[in-house]
Amino acid sequence: MNTEKTLRITPLIKFWIILVCLIGALPSMADNLTASVDRDTLGLEEAFVLNLRYDKQINATPDYELLRKDFDILNVQSGTQMSIINGSMEASTQWNISLAPKKIGKALIPSFNIDGAVSDAIEITIEGKSNNPNLGNNDITVVTEISHDSTHVQQQLLLTVRLYSTVSLNGAELQPLELKNAIVVKLDDKQYQTQIRGKTGLVLESRFIIYPQESGELNIPSLLYQAAIDNGTRDIFGRGNSKVLRYRTDEVNVQVDPAISAAGEPWLPAKGLTLSEHWNMDLDNLKVGEPVSRSITIKAEGLTAAQIPPLDSPQINHLTFYKDQAQSEDQKSDKSITGSRIETMAIVPTQPGKYVLPEVKVKWWNTDTQQFEVASLAAVTLTVASGAMSTNNLQATGAIDATEPMEPLPLNTDLNSLPTTAPQIIKEAPLWLYVSNLLSLIGLAWFGRKVWQLQKKLNAIHHTNEQLKTQQTHTEAQAWQKLKHSLVEHNALKIRTDLLNWAQIHWHNPQLINLQCLGSYIGDSNFNNLLHQLDQTIYSNNVQALNTSELLQLLSNLRRDKTKKATTQNELQPLYKS
Repeated sequence: MNTEKTLRITPLIKFWIILVCLIGALPSMADNLTASVDRDTLGLEEAFVLNLRYDKQINATPDYELLRKDFDILNVQSGTQMSIINGSMEASTQWNISLAPKKIGKALIPSFNIDGAVSDAIEITIEGKSNNPNLGNNDITVVTEISHDSTHVQQQLLLTVRLYSTVSLNGAELQPLELKNAIVVKLDDKQYQTQIRGKTGLVLESRFIIYPQESGELNIPSLLYQAAIDNGTRDIFGRGNSKVLRYRTDEVNVQVDPAISAAGEPWLPAKGLTLSEHWNMDLDNLKVGEPVSRSITIKAEGLTAAQIPPLDSPQINHLTFYKDQAQSEDQKSDKSITGSRIETMAIVPTQPGKYVLPEVKVKWWNTDTQQFEVASLAAVTLTVASGAMSTNNLQATGAIDATEPMEPLPLNTDLNSLPTTAPQIIKEAPLWLYVSNLLSLIGLAWFGRKVWQLQKKLNAIHHTNEQLKTQQTHTEAQAWQKLKHSLVEHNALKIRTDLLNWAQIHWHNPQLINLQCLGSYIGDSNFNNLLHQLDQTIYSNNVQALNTSELLQLLSNLRRDKTKKATTQNELQPLYKS
């Protein structure tokens, strides 16, 4: 005989189930624990630093047992950081752990668990030999490395300069890197330990990103490193005495190939380029007159944000586009720069219907595969309905039904047979109430009309300002491209003409009619020296006297600098903030 038992879930059982679920969810609500390393590829004899950061002040120590399997722990430093954000104080705890690998190959830094917060594991590559040169008997040696022996115009190059030392240093200084016809960006400076001839040595490493601006041979000159070596003596105040020595790196030559034609499209050499978009509302519930905001992000690894060109604005009937000022950001990683450009635009439909925004395409050159690729966003359909107070909406909801007239009564209908209702006594409202309501309606109508007229004027002014802003932006970009071509051609007269034309447009100042006015307006000594060189070049016809590369780099910085003191007081304000 089979018996069936049914388990009844009582309210008490439900309570315990909910309580267990909440307790199980507590780790997911714990504070954040992040792990990062200063290098993920190194030699067997080199050391690196692991950083652990817990977003809370805590008196705890991470468990290093699993870490010791593949690494030797050389040093551990910990501390607490305090910061004030929006009036509230926040604290975090950080551990800096110096590590040395035990074997060649792939090694995994394990996850750490602190008070329920778990960090991500990190993979480290240990090569069979270190990057150390053959130092011989030298106490100090400097070397340079370049990521590629050949490249294209505007393609990213990584230059690494290292100083190896087996003696104690009181300081070291590297000569700034300046190149003609190339833009140089300092990536980072770091130092770490390594094994040199069987003993612990120090490595000082500086890395630069280089963007060649002209084809041909790019010469990276010898750089001077000045190192202060501790000679082991002390002065009367107990300070160490140093001996300053000078060391030079070798010159490096790189072949720069010209840009590859892409049917008139911008030349974008990058390791990777992606497009993404964000809408602030559902595209199937749009209404006439109500704006919708679209943000498109262009992210390019190997390019700066200044190298990413603006997107074209579509032209579609019954859709009005208001383009906001683009936001730019450069993020530095271990071996590259990733530029991001965010373009935000407000779209206002003026008539109901369905509208198709065309596909967004950006053609770029993949520096790894050496071929063109296309990043794209699919076409988007906007479904726009009538406004909330339109006639169509009122009829659809049944508030107004003008299509179905009332049916008349038949001629032989007995009026006495119709249903009757009890008579209702309606008290007439006093006269003053009618007058008060009438005056209120008149005042409300007058006020509404004034608001509508004012809003209409403001919309017209804003639309005109946005059109002027877009026109000025395109005009400034064209003037900037013309100026860059003049600098590349080394035509002094043309450089002066194009420079003044661009400056008047960029700073909205028609009074910048000569180089003296422009130099006084900017107020920068280096810029004034370059303008003086340009004057000398024009009158002496000596093109070599003008450093066009330095002038181009300085102008590019002025153009990118959003906080420059020489700025217009009449900038147009954006309609929508992203």
